Amino acid sequence: MGRRVASAATDLDRFDLYERAVQDPARDVRVLRRWFRRLQGRPARDLREDFCGTAALCAAWVRAVPDGTAEGIDLCPQALAAGRARHRSALPPAARARIRLRRGDVRRVRRGPVDLTCALNFSYCALHERRDLLAYVRRVRRGLRPGGLFVLDVLGGPDAMREGVERYDHGTFAHEWEIERFCALTHRMRAAIHFELAGGRRLHRAFTYDWRLWTVPELCDVLHEAGFARVHRLWERTGRDGAFNGVLYEPKGPVPNEDLWWTYLLAERP
Repeated sequence: MGRRVASAATDLDRFDLYERAVQDPARDVRVLRRWFRRLQGRPARDLREDFCGTAALCAAWVRAVPDGTAEGIDLCPQALAAGRARHRSALPPAARARIRLRRGDVRRVRRGPVDLTCALNFSYCALHERRDLLAYVRRVRRGLRPGGLFVLDVLGGPDAMREGVERYDHGTFAHEWEIERFCALTHRMRAAIHFELAGGRRLHRAFTYDWRLWTVPELCDVLHEAGFARVHRLWERTGRDGAFNGVLYEPKGPVPNEDLWWTYLLAERP
């Protein structure tokens, strides 16, 4: 499922800003490898990134895993072209041979067996109906080896549903996340990312989103119905000052809601 983009900048400009603003593929790779080994007792080798965009995660994976392979799937040809230019071409030849990017609908592509499949950056929220999400998750399960993991990240908290603009300064540029409309009855939302560059240049609605904001209980129900054996719900620890410290753990009891939170779900294939 590709992202719709504005035409105010080149694709390379736009995707570069997006990666610098909201992605941290090296962190994601560390989390994925650590939790896979913890749950399965062996290292993960093969990764599939659904809704991959520029496939920054795929590139980070083959850099970090010497014998690992990565496959990225997305519908957006501009994102894939940017990924080939920005990431795949920058890899050493041996690593470049271990990454594959292809255009396709993640709900329909044929899947060879892999250890890990990811749908990050809340990309699965482009699937609005439960039946479509369930069909997709079932296809993911069939493409995993026994003991494989399907990893989603989840966005929540009151601020994730509140219409308005949040601004984030990155030094040489800033980005704004705008929730333009949110329906409390359906959790359908329209949102956009804007960029502001040096000299006041502005890329308005550089990326736009039509999402259903799925909740953790809804996602867990779908994952279990699709045949995943266990779903691990992670949370982030806080330090003594109450600030999040980046350490993820699996809570054994209730956790308090925060104004805005983000975490992972890890679903195990039996």
